[in-house]
Amino acid sequence: MMYEDFVKMAQDSLKPAMKLAENNTALAVKLLQSQSDNATQLLQGNLDHVKALMETKDLNAVVEMQQKYVEALNDKLVTAAKENTAAIEAAVAEAGKIFEGSLADVQAQAKKTVEKIEKEMKAGKKAA
Repeated sequence: MMYEDFVKMAQDSLKPAMKLAENNTALAVKLLQSQSDNATQLLQGNLDHVKALMETKDLNAVVEMQQKYVEALNDKLVTAAKENTAAIEAAVAEAGKIFEGSLADVQAQAKKTVEKIEKEMKAGKKAA
């Protein structure tokens, strides 16, 4: 009976690790998708900008276009960084919840197991 309790306790203690792995995988997928989307947008934006520059003959217009492009690019990069930071912060918060919950669960299970063992030992002493 004790063996089964310890096996169950070990299996239960692995659940948070699995949940954490799922959490990390979801974060990695989200960040990779974000990077892919951002890279595509940046490349397309760069191509469009170069094309527009090539069609422009006025030097002042070229300088103004370049300035606007750099400002827009900066805004996109800042937005992407904020979104990625928010995703990471959410994953860290979720990981904290997983650890808090699992620690409480493990402590409760360990306490139950110890109490059960103590009962069985007392019952064994009475029978002897």
